[in-house]
Amino acid sequence: MKIRFVIYLFIFLVVACQKEEVKNNEASLLKMSFNFGDVNFDGNEGTIKAPVDIEVERLIPTIQISEGAVVYPPSKATTDFTEPVDYTVTSEDQKNVNYYTVSVLLPIVKFIVFDCTNRTAESPVAESASGTNISIFKENESGEKQPLEEITTDENGEALFYGYRDIRYYFRASKNGAVNIINGYIVNGIFESQEDIDNYPPQNHPSQIGDLKFVDINGNGEVNEEDRVDYSKTPGIPENGIKEVIIYIAKE
Repeated sequence: MKIRFVIYLFIFLVVACQKEEVKNNEASLLKMSFNFGDVNFDGNEGTIKAPVDIEVERLIPTIQISEGAVVYPPSKATTDFTEPVDYTVTSEDQKNVNYYTVSVLLPIVKFIVFDCTNRTAESPVAESASGTNISIFKENESGEKQPLEEITTDENGEALFYGYRDIRYYFRASKNGAVNIINGYIVNGIFESQEDIDNYPPQNHPSQIGDLKFVDINGNGEVNEEDRVDYSKTPGIPENGIKEVIIYIAKE
């Protein structure tokens, strides 16, 4: 009996030790935060919008991962987020690895929208357009415009867009049927005087006070069929600060 007891005890201790040595096989990034907020994850892609005065070259994230796992770059390491940063999480048992990409976005464009819908010859004035929807697009490798996000103007007709300074973005704006591109022509305000008409590139038809201006895209001194587009595009973005972009919307 004593021998059998010793054998059972030995087996029990071996099994118990084996159970203690079982390591976690999870490899998840559970949460990531900065001193200005938490990163929002969509699958393995994370983004956060940062204040304009943040130095993205020297940010210190706090990262929570699965128990026993290891993340690289590590939590609380000073990291350059000028471009998206790739993170690797390896499980405690080293059998599973997950990859995450985190982007810190700065405000690079302030859109300011004016509505020309209620213009008249007697009052050729555009109104501040709160509640305007601005659809942002990004060009893929095939040259196709892919939807990126939508933003809405505040009570002052303004909206900030967060992105990267080295990327060309495209956009459309609309509110209650008023749009910034009419029949392919980008609206550029209202003719407020005869002098304004005389100093502006001629358009497809004679212009009058209160008529819409359209953009001479190719800069050839007149607005014609060659100036028709499907999207407006952001101008060059400065290395620092925010670029102000004026948008006019109107109905046909």
